[in-house]
Amino acid sequence: MDERVIVVIPAYNEEQTIASVLIRLRQAAPEFDRVVVVDGSKDATGKVVAEMGEKQINLPVNLGYGLALQTGLNYALHKGYDIVVSMDADGQHRPEDVPRLVNALRETGADMVIGSRYCDGSANNAPVERRLGQLLFSYLTRLLMGRRIYDTSSGFKAYDPAVLKVVVNANFLDFHTESIIQLNLLRFRIVEVPVSMAERAHGNSMHSLASIVHYPLKTLLLTIVAFMDALVMRKTR
Repeated sequence: MDERVIVVIPAYNEEQTIASVLIRLRQAAPEFDRVVVVDGSKDATGKVVAEMGEKQINLPVNLGYGLALQTGLNYALHKGYDIVVSMDADGQHRPEDVPRLVNALRETGADMVIGSRYCDGSANNAPVERRLGQLLFSYLTRLLMGRRIYDTSSGFKAYDPAVLKVVVNANFLDFHTESIIQLNLLRFRIVEVPVSMAERAHGNSMHSLASIVHYPLKTLLLTIVAFMDALVMRKTR
């Protein structure tokens, strides 16, 4: 029997980009299912998705990226999909790379594959404050895992169901550094594959000026919690 694959796309106020993402995804991976989690959008994101005949989950209020993603992953788990891919709705993740992530999951035997902007030595062209945060958490993975994950903030991932059973019940901010460290401690195999990402052309990033300070602090705190939680879970598995 062929493996069933679904792509989960959290979307908040992405009416200008969601159609292009879905069209390109249809072309790149027509055999994969898709579901858009409309996270309390105030614009026409849900309407665009509906007019395209795509499956969507409408959240009544904006819950934030982490809970929107968790909703989509939980849906995929309960529907019995064999492989789940998460990607952004803003056009930064290339739909053409989705099959590469799925094939990497199959071929390497990994439990989670991260689409990475930096694992092949590519330059980090983000603003300096974001580069510092990304470097901090990248080196934190090396300290706590014994190896470095180069792109801890990538939301472009492929998962198998065993991983989903952990992450849908976890309390994470954005399912980035904290989830990577927890999954590694639980002995799930994680690999990175190089991908290229485009710059956001429309809409606003979820990282505001204020988040430059509080986001790293929250992530660091949740990483410590995830680390301790994983140690407890290892004793009970």
